[in-house]
Amino acid sequence: AQTLASLGPLHSVLDIACGLNPLALGWAPLADEVDYYAYDIYADMMDFLGGYFALEAGGARPGLRGHAELRDVIASPPDQRADLALILKAIPCLEQVDKTAGERLLRGLRADHLLISFPIQSLGGRHKGMLATYEAHFHELMSQTGLGTGSEIKRFEFATELAFLVSR
Repeated sequence: AQTLASLGPLHSVLDIACGLNPLALGWAPLADEVDYYAYDIYADMMDFLGGYFALEAGGARPGLRGHAELRDVIASPPDQRADLALILKAIPCLEQVDKTAGERLLRGLRADHLLISFPIQSLGGRHKGMLATYEAHFHELMSQTGLGTGSEIKRFEFATELAFLVSR
């Protein structure tokens, strides 16, 4: 709610390496009619989310057009345009597979707003300098992709996560 508060009703969302993020779509400022594209590499999760989207569209959110797609976003990033792209704690994981994945993904996304986040503590609860490391990495990505030029960037720090809302 805090990171997306400045955005109006969203008509389209790309959720990159989504995990179970779509289960929280009730807290996003979505329009009555919305296309929500969820991407991940786990077939069972995409099957589950496909069922979830169908239930939501048949009940509480009749205007939801949910798309759960099995996709390797490193090899084949989405190319549709959207109001918002969610890249939540995904860049460090993707860059473990391919060091250039974060830069290439951010360069290719066609969204008016990007919500990019990074973990700032380990799964064991230790901080290990992650805040400074990922904040520096975010700014490096903004420089490499050109997104830092002419975009409005808002920073949000939470107990376990550092987030940036980039508005082009």
